[in-house]
Order: sequence, then structure tokens, then C-alpha cells
Amino acid sequence: MRIKYLLLLVGCFIVLACNNDDDNPQEPIDQLPPITQTGEQTLGCLINGEPFIPSGFGNSAPRAFYQFVDGTYTLGISGRAGGGDNLRGLGIGAVEVSDIFEGQYELTEEEIGNFFGDLTIGGFFNFNEATTTANPGKLIITKLDTSNFIVSGTFEFTVSNDEGETYEVTEGRFDLNYTN
Repeated sequence: MRIKYLLLLVGCFIVLACNNDDDNPQEPIDQLPPITQTGEQTLGCLINGEPFIPSGFGNSAPRAFYQFVDGTYTLGISGRAGGGDNLRGLGIGAVEVSDIFEGQYELTEEEIGNFFGDLTIGGFFNFNEATTTANPGKLIITKLDTSNFIVSGTFEFTVSNDEGETYEVTEGRFDLNYTN
């Protein structure tokens, strides 16, 4: 009789331990941080449809800087995740541009005076490419709060290398406190 109760108890534990999440897998976009404008220290996007969310600490943590030096502005937004062959690094930047404000920008060549996006995949920079004028991306700064040091927005771009490898960065979003 005790064995029957024991088997019944074990059976109940097994049934209760089952998880039905496997029947409803979460969509990749639902794994990204929400789009916010309050300095939540978030950065995320889809890289070829897979979620990319930088780790929240150390050199990999999402970060931003915004500076006005010698009459021009510089903006940098970056984050990394993983390591070795699993390294993923993303950057959005502008170097020595005449002005930065809330609005839409074209991500082109990684040169002075331009806005650009870049992507690193794999250790030892197996893939490290930036946007181009021929294949520009898009950055929308939805909030630039210079009193509270917040920069927020969305982005998307596609990068390719000479070997034909292509990575699509979509559904990008960031909400960061910047340093200057």
C-alpha cells in the first residue's frame, strides 16, 4: 500500500514539474528589451533574426558617450556578448559631426563627419564590418536629454564582407545614460 502512495506522489511531482513553455516558444523579438526613453541601460537587436542583448556588466555592458569637443559632436553606443567564437559586438557611432539631435540619421561609412554602424562576430574579429554609403542603415534618436544624460533610439543596418557573408541587424533599440 505504501508503494502505491509513493508512486502516486512521485507521479504528481512529475506532472507538476512539466513545463508547457515548449509548446509556445517565445518569439526572438519578444526577448529584446522594451523600447524605453528613461535611461534603463538597455541595448538589444536581432542579428539575422537571433536576439542580441549585451551582458549587463564589465566591458561588455551597454554603454554610450556623447561629447562636444572643438566645435563638433561625437556619439558612441556599444555593447558585447559572449566570447571567443561566440563573441558578438555592436557599435553605432558618429565622429566629429556638426550636430546631433533627436531625429533620423543615415548610417554610412565609418569616417569623420558620418554616422555609422559596425558589427563584430567571432573571436579574433572573424567578421568585423561597418555600414557603407552603398548599403546604408538607419538610426533614429528618439531622445537626447542633455540635462539627465540620456540617449535613446532605434536602429537597423546590414553589413557584408568580401567573402559574401551578410548580417542583418534589425529591431535595434537602446536607452542609455551617456558619459561625456
